[in-house]
Amino acid sequence: MNADRGTVDEALLLSFAQVEKAHWWFVVRRRLVLEQARCWAPPHLEKILEVGCGTGATLRDLSASFPGVTVKGVEPSPAALEVAAAADSEVMAGSFERLPIAPGAVDMVLALDVLEHLDDDRAGLLEAARVLRPGGRLILTVPALPPLWGPHDELNGHRRRYTRATVRDRTAAAGFRIERLTFFNTVLLPLALGERAVARLRGRVSPVTQPAPPVNQALLRLFALELPLLRRSDLPIGLSLLVVATR
Repeated sequence: MNADRGTVDEALLLSFAQVEKAHWWFVVRRRLVLEQARCWAPPHLEKILEVGCGTGATLRDLSASFPGVTVKGVEPSPAALEVAAAADSEVMAGSFERLPIAPGAVDMVLALDVLEHLDDDRAGLLEAARVLRPGGRLILTVPALPPLWGPHDELNGHRRRYTRATVRDRTAAAGFRIERLTFFNTVLLPLALGERAVARLRGRVSPVTQPAPPVNQALLRLFALELPLLRRSDLPIGLSLLVVATR
């Protein structure tokens, strides 16, 4: 049930801007990422960069959470850039593999369900290391558990799902020290397994849409149960992985 942003349809991104505001997956993932950003923010934080910022929902929350800090986004989709800019987010055209940022110019880089879209994820991680100052932080989320690969991943333009070992090794190989590596999206794993099994039988999956309000609220509350757990410890399994690393 990992409802990440795909890259296959520009029109879908426009409607996605509305879904992203209230959809249970995006709401709770933003809460988790913002908590980690506040917890792991390096000293003298001045500049944050979100790679693959989409329509800008996380950018706006980052700006609100870190007043006085410069928050910028990089996004390859012209449609998404237009939506984000219209909401007063500071955004630039660019890709993870070729960031339009000077070396050592930012203090924190976030890439939320972006790395799995790259043909060469190592190139993206090396670019993150290039633009971060020494001691800067990288926060990643990626889809986990390769055996779950199916129509959902194909629809969303994924190239891979990750294990703890693969994301740890590739991040470390790019020059990062791992500070935290945990699964999340654990509570809803049984429901997701059933959904993926049905999708495999059908051979297709529907694009991300906003569930009916009672369903959305129920899923949001279930997913949010993980937040206090993740404040205390790492989770042993889940649909996604969170990485915090230091340049």
